[in-house]
Amino acid sequence: MNDKSFVRFGGLSGILLALTAWVAVAVYFVMVPPAQQQPIGDLGGFVASLAQNPTGTLLYTGLYALTAFWSISATIGVYYVVRKSGEAWAFFATIVGAINAVGWLLTGLAQLANLRYIASLSGAEAVDVARMLLMTPLSINPFNLMTSGLTSIWFLVTALLILRTSGMPKLLGYLGLVAFADLAVGFIASLAGVVVVPTLTAIIAGAVGGPIFWLWFGVLIRRSADGMGEAGTR
Repeated sequence: MNDKSFVRFGGLSGILLALTAWVAVAVYFVMVPPAQQQPIGDLGGFVASLAQNPTGTLLYTGLYALTAFWSISATIGVYYVVRKSGEAWAFFATIVGAINAVGWLLTGLAQLANLRYIASLSGAEAVDVARMLLMTPLSINPFNLMTSGLTSIWFLVTALLILRTSGMPKLLGYLGLVAFADLAVGFIASLAGVVVVPTLTAIIAGAVGGPIFWLWFGVLIRRSADGMGEAGTR
């Protein structure tokens, strides 16, 4: 076990994050019934549909949590690539990213557990439980702080570091800034109580900007690990 092997794993995690996100999007649009898609309009229809066919929603939510798991090691891998352009800022971004990743993972697992429980119920009881569990903001992710707020900060700092790092593709930095703007808008919309906008920004970030960024950066992280000298192989 050494720095080089971990950085390579971080790069692989970034690639797997992108692939998992794309699979999750495909599952959402192919396997999740319209009555279960976000935002929830008819709670009774959602509960009835979930009880009848929970597979798509549970699978999507599980994949959503898995992307958060991959982001933990991927975020640390990014640190080793951009730290030469600003050690303190890179460390700050890593702390924010790690906290965000753990919060995102807990949010995904909490949602998965809640959905499995609701799917096991029936009738008016299921609707009442769904209203309590799904319509009430999660205490670990208020106003989408973990899934949009902290993520947007990480993208902003990381993108600026990329633009300052020699040899790094500028387009990747600009893509990071686009991801920041998208997620920041979603977070602000959540604070303002707008329901539809956060869903749209999450779809854009989860289906397009985020996966492309991580796939590209994951490859770069692995190449960076291959170029690490003896200091990284102790």
